[in-house]
Amino acid sequence: MASANDPAQQAFESVAREFKSKLNDDEMHGEILKTTSIDEVYDLTDRLQEEQIKKGHLRHLSKMQPFLEGLRSYASVIEVFMQAKPDILALIWGPIKLLIQWASVLKECFDAIISATADIGTLIPEFGQVSALFDHNKQIEDVLVLFLKDVLDFYLIALKFFSLSREYWAKFDE
Repeated sequence: MASANDPAQQAFESVAREFKSKLNDDEMHGEILKTTSIDEVYDLTDRLQEEQIKKGHLRHLSKMQPFLEGLRSYASVIEVFMQAKPDILALIWGPIKLLIQWASVLKECFDAIISATADIGTLIPEFGQVSALFDHNKQIEDVLVLFLKDVLDFYLIALKFFSLSREYWAKFDE
């Protein structure tokens, strides 16, 4: 159980502050914090699948499922054992929801996000299966913090790519 003075909780908060600082976009950060659960991400993917079926351009969103389920397992562990705050959990779900929304308008980018998350999903440890080890284990707490940092680093790179100025996109299209 984590308290405000708990080093692990402080480490999670430090990672969250670092992400916000590197993101350097308060509006986007606020948008990220609005998504607080995997259900909101799945609602979006379901809507996109329905739209894609109607248009005959179905993308394989199911390839993202190992990534999302790995994050679900991770989120449940840090929520229970670390008592992670809602804003930490929003950092897990908000960026991927934004990335899916943004990438869905560009087929190649959408496929790239799907492939990247599919690849990462195969590498996510089975946090739920070893959750009994997490209670009061400093090394495991450190791994949980580092995992969040790695996920946020991935999100940061992808978010910055998709938020490039329109001028750059125009040059990119030439």
